[in-house]
Amino acid sequence: MSAVKRVQTTATVAGLIAFVLLLLVPFLPVKQTESSVSWPQNGSVASVNAPLISLAPQQLDVTVPLSAIDELREGQSLLLGTLPEGSPKASDRGFFVTSPDGGLVVSSLNEVLLQLTPAQVKKLPDDAKLEAHLAHDLTTVEIPGTDYAEEDDEEDYRPQLTGIYTELKDEQQLIDAGLSAHVDINSRFTSQPTLIKTLAMVLGLISALISLAALRKLDRPAPRLRRQGLKPLDGLVAAVLGFWHVFGANTSDDGYLLTMARVAANTDYMANYYRWYGVPEAPFGSPFYDLLALMSQVTTASTWMRLPALFAGLGTWWLLSREILPKLGPEIANRRVAHWTAALVFLTFWLPYNNGTRPEPIIAFGLMATWALFERAMETDRLVPAAWGTVVAALTLACGPTGLAAVGVFLISLPWVLGTIGRREAKLASIAPFMGAGMAVMVPVFKDQTLATVLEATAVRSEVGPAMHWFEEWSRYSVLFEQTVDGSLARRFPMFVLLMCIGLTLWWFARGGERTKTAQRMMLIIGLSTFFLMFTPTKWTHHFGIYAGLGAAIAAYGSVVLSRIALQSKRNRSFATAAVLFLLALTLAGWNGWWYVSSYAVPWWDRTPQLKAVEFNTVVLAIALVVFVVGVVQSMRPPKPVDASRWAGVMSAPIAVAAALIVALSCLTFVKSFISQAPDYSVGMGNVRTFAGERCAQGADVLLEEDTNDAFLSPIDGVPLGRSLDSGDNYGFHPDGVPAFIASENADTSDSSNQQVQSDDTADVDPGSDEAQSTSRVNTQGNRPRSMRGVNGSTVRLPFGLDYTRVPVLGTFEDEPTQSAELETSWFDLPEVSEERPLLVASVAGRIKHHDINGIEQEGSELELQYGRKTSGGVQKLGAVEMLDQGPTPQWRNLRYPIADLPEDADVVRLVAKDTSLAEKDWVAVTPLRNPKLVELNTMFDSETPGLLDWTVAFQYPCQRPFYHHAGVDEIPEYRIMPDAPGKAKLSGFMDFLGGGSLAPVEAVNTSYEVPGYLKGDWQRDWGSVAKYERRTNSAGEAPALAQVDIAENTRWGLYTPGPMKVRDPEE
Repeated sequence: MSAVKRVQTTATVAGLIAFVLLLLVPFLPVKQTESSVSWPQNGSVASVNAPLISLAPQQLDVTVPLSAIDELREGQSLLLGTLPEGSPKASDRGFFVTSPDGGLVVSSLNEVLLQLTPAQVKKLPDDAKLEAHLAHDLTTVEIPGTDYAEEDDEEDYRPQLTGIYTELKDEQQLIDAGLSAHVDINSRFTSQPTLIKTLAMVLGLISALISLAALRKLDRPAPRLRRQGLKPLDGLVAAVLGFWHVFGANTSDDGYLLTMARVAANTDYMANYYRWYGVPEAPFGSPFYDLLALMSQVTTASTWMRLPALFAGLGTWWLLSREILPKLGPEIANRRVAHWTAALVFLTFWLPYNNGTRPEPIIAFGLMATWALFERAMETDRLVPAAWGTVVAALTLACGPTGLAAVGVFLISLPWVLGTIGRREAKLASIAPFMGAGMAVMVPVFKDQTLATVLEATAVRSEVGPAMHWFEEWSRYSVLFEQTVDGSLARRFPMFVLLMCIGLTLWWFARGGERTKTAQRMMLIIGLSTFFLMFTPTKWTHHFGIYAGLGAAIAAYGSVVLSRIALQSKRNRSFATAAVLFLLALTLAGWNGWWYVSSYAVPWWDRTPQLKAVEFNTVVLAIALVVFVVGVVQSMRPPKPVDASRWAGVMSAPIAVAAALIVALSCLTFVKSFISQAPDYSVGMGNVRTFAGERCAQGADVLLEEDTNDAFLSPIDGVPLGRSLDSGDNYGFHPDGVPAFIASENADTSDSSNQQVQSDDTADVDPGSDEAQSTSRVNTQGNRPRSMRGVNGSTVRLPFGLDYTRVPVLGTFEDEPTQSAELETSWFDLPEVSEERPLLVASVAGRIKHHDINGIEQEGSELELQYGRKTSGGVQKLGAVEMLDQGPTPQWRNLRYPIADLPEDADVVRLVAKDTSLAEKDWVAVTPLRNPKLVELNTMFDSETPGLLDWTVAFQYPCQRPFYHHAGVDEIPEYRIMPDAPGKAKLSGFMDFLGGGSLAPVEAVNTSYEVPGYLKGDWQRDWGSVAKYERRTNSAGEAPALAQVDIAENTRWGLYTPGPMKVRDPEE
């Protein structure tokens, strides 16, 4: 056999072996961890916590001896449940066996499955037992040996389960009687490859490499590459990308993906941590997400975790400038306007879309690499670059659904590949390496998952959503015109330019202008990319980041077409300039908005760019109209010789000029943000500190109150704290003058159950007292029962962990207000300025007149901090200041004022409030002043304490640890970090129960209260909030212990499934 034949045989055999082995990977077995919980545990019927990441178990079996009814604690009815009774919407989400008044009720998901009256229960045998079985295909509830039995094989009644809960006394006889529960946990995604699967993956990849090496030998020799040195334009692009990496804005999902990576590096698999019932991200995400998981084990600092995006940006520009632009034709390759336009438009794409941990920058690079490899293959008539292009296209697709754009390049190039193979003798030897190489993507996608688990994960994500149809793709483009960060001016401009240049290029092609094959393929690629983008399930504008390299190439081509038009006459130059100015006006009609923390001190972050209420977009539109009119006038005059001056050259490149303006505006925005905030926190400041070894980002600047109740100022003249609010002038303020609907979310309301049994007898209340005159019981429903009135007679639930037995509260809320209200509190001693205690703070609620962080006055009731000086005759008032109000209105919040900003001779302070409005929305509530000791977030919650870091802000807290999960069971977090008030209100729902989100199990097992917090130096900034979690308890005040989880490991083949997961209708 000749050497050539041996190489052909090697290419064929190795390629086919790789294809077969890698194709089998999804079907080969894995070692699957199968977990369960059995109860009672440790010889006790005490409640246990075991919050499931999938919310519902795979199967639940329960046995309850009816003799247990007699062992309930006094006044309780819960025999067994899968959620704490006080958890949110417990009856709608959980399974419960209860005994109201001695009867028996079995319910799940708000449906009564079996019910017996007390009389029916008494007639049952002494050894009667209730048995319930809940699985995906069958639900049975019965009392064996009786006629009481119900069966349903149509509905799936599997409940949310965070443990097993009961109000039974801890009696051994209950265990002896058969009381038990067995939970099969959905841990199907916790798996590792078996030896046979590992060997198949390793041998498959090795065989693929061998086949590619053999194909390289069969190819003609590779031509020597022309080395191109660095150019000034390369330096500009690298400098801007480097500046942006340190000082620029992050992208929307950075916290989401960082948390996924951090958790995956320390637990079982790459779970969709915040939503979708914890299913894996597969088939998308790998290998990029796996790289993030590895990187997070080194450090979680922002500048480190975003290095892949930075390198992808540099790589994309290198491929664009070295491989693509020269192939678009000499008019592009030799024109500076084309290269400058490409560079600047590339930057306008990269800065707003690709400076984070999302996969778009990797896909943008993969798209360009695939295109460059296929172009190199066609240029040299070699198949090896095309084979590697196939590998890159497959890996790019694996990174995310938008990676279909790279597959589009493969499809466009496929006719050339097949034609080239058809001209060769050893056709199979040329095809086999492509087959093996293309299947290499199976390894990152299915390395620890099976075909069945990936299909189940895909089905869950599709059912839960958000998922939009292909024909709703228009909504992605319509978002660009919204006044949101998704439609910000920085996001608008590159897409407007891309659409304009697509039109210019197609017009040029239609009129027969010269073009290269590469240019033709470029337009096919953008066409297929846009087409494939229609089939992505979500329609966010961040997907446009994949166009960074491709869009810059099209812009370069379009700029040359436009410059040709512009250089023909002054009229054309005017029309070209007017067109770009119109696009610029549309661009400036958007906000200069950036995501979350990136918006600190950014000019016009919540409005269109303007100066003294004159919007820039209006000015630019007017200029565009003037230039257009000039063009019309010029078209009426005889043609004049073309001006060949340098200024004329600049005017013939309006796209580059406009792109330069947008890049400059973006960069200067964050220069201003950094300088305005310094030395306080900004994204740039956090990254700069990283180089000095301080990697905790915003977490290092968040200060929390160490003990809210141990910080109140002392009233003068011996007035007790409980009477400090109304010891001065007061009318119209009442202890219960606060509506209950503003109570803190997920607060502990277990005492409200006592309210149901409280007597309505109010004979002991003085009809003329504040208690009798305060708000109606309709508006105070949910407050504490009357037997638990606070220190000044209030039943209002206080926020921030304030102790109602020590802290008074007064408010003006009434069902039907009839008078104005005024309040002067006692004078309080003003403490000395202290680094640990820099602020005066008052917890308030209602609409309060103040100036927001932008200096804009907001309407409301008057509340001022008055300061004075003690004299021999009493107190001399010196002045008053407006306290800093971060919002939101009318919720409970903490007004604050730096003590250092008060005059040195002031030694007492008080609050003075006035509510003169009778409108229902106008009311105010206050608590006394305090001077809390502030400690760093990292001190209160260190890096070993598990927490729930909301996805919107998790990127800013790299030193705080997200809670982990193992074998389908969540760790229980001890705190939660949330975004600012608007972000929390708008985005927390993404993590809720109906989305299969992480909030559902966390808030089911915990109550919480907000810990007052402040951003160091930037005192009025709404940076977010921190909630402290406390375990829910039973009626005896006992918190459940953590359940012992039984774990077994079984080998499961790729098509094995324990059944579908329980997914609630997200539209409920």
